[in-house]
Amino acid sequence: MVASSGAETGADRLRPLNLPRPIQVTVDQQSGLPLALRERHRRREVECVQDSWYVDDEWWRDPISRRYVQVLLRDGAIRTLFHDHITDRWFEQSY
Repeated sequence: MVASSGAETGADRLRPLNLPRPIQVTVDQQSGLPLALRERHRRREVECVQDSWYVDDEWWRDPISRRYVQVLLRDGAIRTLFHDHITDRWFEQSY
């Protein structure tokens, strides 16, 4: 028999991994696509948008309406960003 100390187990403390983080994005006013992002007080220019897709889901619970973009930055780094159409905010999605 195992005595319970009332302490939480690892399973009780589960939390989602890879939560998106808010990020400041400068967008092209006509296309709505990112031109640059601000990361650690540095402006990082977008070289090109490699991919773009929409996610509209879970209308029966908490609706999700997002435009994702995978961007190549001028220094060669790749980032996945999304614009949340419900909150009108940008986020970086980490993996």
